[in-house]
Amino acid sequence: MKKLVSLIFVTLIFSCSSKENFSPQKTDLVSKWDTLRPLINPDKGWYHHMLDNGIERYLIQDEKDLTTFVGMDHLYLRLAWAYLEPEEGKYNWSYIDSIVEKYVPMGYKISFRITCKETGGAPGSVPVEVDGIRYATPYWVIEAGASGIDRPEYGSASWTPDWDDPIYLGKLDNFHKAFAKKYDGKPWVRYIDVGSIGEWGEGHTYYSTRIPATNDEIKTHLNLYLKHYKNALLVVSDDLLRFGKSEEEMEELLNFAKEKGFSFRDDSPMVDVEDNLDTWTVSQPHFFEAVYKTRPTVFELQHYAQVKKDGHWMGQNGSTIIPGVKVSGAEIFRNAMELIHPTYIGFHGYLGEWLADNPELTVELFNRSGYWYFPQSIQTTDYVDGELSFEITWLNKGVAPAYSGYQLKGKLIPEDNSDETIEFVIQDSGNKDWMPNQITTEKYKVALPVDPRGNYQLAIQLFDEDSGGPVEIGLTTNIKHNDCFVIQNLSF
Repeated sequence: MKKLVSLIFVTLIFSCSSKENFSPQKTDLVSKWDTLRPLINPDKGWYHHMLDNGIERYLIQDEKDLTTFVGMDHLYLRLAWAYLEPEEGKYNWSYIDSIVEKYVPMGYKISFRITCKETGGAPGSVPVEVDGIRYATPYWVIEAGASGIDRPEYGSASWTPDWDDPIYLGKLDNFHKAFAKKYDGKPWVRYIDVGSIGEWGEGHTYYSTRIPATNDEIKTHLNLYLKHYKNALLVVSDDLLRFGKSEEEMEELLNFAKEKGFSFRDDSPMVDVEDNLDTWTVSQPHFFEAVYKTRPTVFELQHYAQVKKDGHWMGQNGSTIIPGVKVSGAEIFRNAMELIHPTYIGFHGYLGEWLADNPELTVELFNRSGYWYFPQSIQTTDYVDGELSFEITWLNKGVAPAYSGYQLKGKLIPEDNSDETIEFVIQDSGNKDWMPNQITTEKYKVALPVDPRGNYQLAIQLFDEDSGGPVEIGLTTNIKHNDCFVIQNLSF
């Protein structure tokens, strides 16, 4: 996925290196902003929930839907344990590896949730040894003596494990040991969800037993993931910590997860819209408020086809007001993002259907996800004894900070091309402290390797050292010249 180079150019005139001859000037850049252009930047954006409740739902129907989806960062694979370990100790990684081999070279990352409980699958509908729906936990675990409920009272006919059963936990521990050995630490892994409790790995059992896992059971499962995954970001569904819990129990789990370094995801925005509009359908905003400043969070819209069927998403870009609710689906999405602070956003559904309905909104929501940087002004403040000082005032219009620090690289390019370009690097731009919707002025000082004299252009760009690419900023391209943004002439 190609990234454009973003450079700020300021023409400088150096008469000498004396402070007495320096004239500070400030340039306002707000008039140069472009809030419509998608800024393809690292470590943020959309993801596609590619596998869901089996191995066929939400597959990519047309490759063009994926490659033209602006800001698509990664593919999210939700797979039942049964598909990956059909026999004890014999692993079938083909479901994953075929996707990795095809899409990682195209620049996409991968995230995982391995589930032990799905929904559906009537008894006898398919042979149990290949059933990842009724028996998301492999049937051989049950044959080994693990206890659970085979015919729950509510909803689906799928088998529900006893979450603290020692046989179940022992087999699960062995599986995650093998899974972590193969995938933990891969540079293309975005995050790994805790998926071993509840329907679809979400932590609740609303469609089966309606018996909530205890706090001790939940901590046991969280510790199992901590035991095996030393590199990947671990993510917990908010339902795991809140389903069937008192306020005290919920806060206990929240504090435990937060202190252990887990992040959170919400899989149910726009579920029960009429009943949860006061928080824009986000059930526990304070979960995300507790962690978003230090780790990325994840937002996933309710099944898109269901949202439309319910009458909660109407019109191009979801802009039509919902009868009885007095806001549009798109507005609920936007406001829910403000509460969840997601770096990664997605929806249950097919890419082509979403893109056809929401072409402009796709770009807007992508830009708003994670960080979205705009320079408000630049001021050269001092040049003395070979050191150039300047300030940039930044606004982060996204809903979250960046979690990687970006370099600030610069060049002094002589107007008459009489001398070689002077380059410099500021290792820490300070960007990790640029919180959403906050204005921050950073003061920079750099020692130049040679003393410049005359007229120069000062070129500045944010740069991601890990990926090797620039970090785009929200300036209009109509001031672009030779892949640079020409801002102003300054005199020294």
